Amino acid sequence: MTFRAVLFHQTGMTQNWTATWIIASALLISAAGVLVWRKKKRSFVPVGKIKKLFFYPVKSLKAVEVEHGICTKLGFVVNGVLDRSFMVVDGNGKLVSQREAPTLVLLTPKINGKNLSIITPSGQELVVEIKDSSTEKDKIIHCLVQGDSIDGIDCGDEAALFFQSYLQLPDLRMVQHVPTLPERKYLKNHPFYKRMKKEHPVGYQDLVAIHLVSQASVDDVNSHLADSQVSELNFRPNVFVEDCQPFDEDSWKYVKFQSEAELQQLQPTTRCILTTNDPHTGIITKKEPLVAMRKFRIPKSPDMVKNIGSLPCMGVGFAVLKPGPIYIGEDIYADVGQKHEMIKK
Repeated sequence: MTFRAVLFHQTGMTQNWTATWIIASALLISAAGVLVWRKKKRSFVPVGKIKKLFFYPVKSLKAVEVEHGICTKLGFVVNGVLDRSFMVVDGNGKLVSQREAPTLVLLTPKINGKNLSIITPSGQELVVEIKDSSTEKDKIIHCLVQGDSIDGIDCGDEAALFFQSYLQLPDLRMVQHVPTLPERKYLKNHPFYKRMKKEHPVGYQDLVAIHLVSQASVDDVNSHLADSQVSELNFRPNVFVEDCQPFDEDSWKYVKFQSEAELQQLQPTTRCILTTNDPHTGIITKKEPLVAMRKFRIPKSPDMVKNIGSLPCMGVGFAVLKPGPIYIGEDIYADVGQKHEMIKK
């Protein structure tokens, strides 16, 4: 074989090996791509319909029922105002909620352009400006929500006196959180909260951006109550769902709406004595529905208990993956997983 023939033979082998390597690599990359695609692909099926939407401009005050709103990374937004962007704090900056002051639930908030009105049952009205950002002139109060640090703009002496007079408590202030203030600092040393800080920061909400509860779940809880009944208002959701089975929402890993807003479930919502406050009277019993739910809605999974504790759960909390508007009456789709297993006593 001549040198030219040998060179041609070796070159051909090299070309064949190179071609084979390229094809094999392409197949491996393609296969990896398919695996990643399969991993990321979600299978959405119809699971229910939006029955009601609720907005809470001031934390712990009466719910405002709305026709539509926008799901954003920071929470539910209505007419440019973020859900729970106002709250009442004590002299140490700590949140004052229905837990300490149950009659807060009787105060009616209303949005009028760039003003927020708060009306007492007797008709007294407070009007404060809704700010878009903070300035050097604003008084900033360092606040605590669920043990976490987050600042707020002081809403002034008139607002402070309004709440002090209504609640008959001293040293109260009203604050507003705006996007120009620092993000909430999660002080709890726990993997779940570290993840929240990194991926899903919120403002004055207890923990999550969007909270969802179903009518069927409320009905099921009521079936366990002998002397009283509750409504969705006891559980303070943003999204209230119909046309599903009790606690189906537990299994909705991802939720998508017709408007294409998309949510990811973070955890079931743990419940406290606030659920025992009658939203129509402001009388808190510290009993039902909490006592009943402790018998059939406490998580069984050790991992879940490690994350959220041995507390009764009702509804689910979501982070917003894809912002978008949502409307009453629109269909809900979910990527469905396993329901959370609960201990039954």
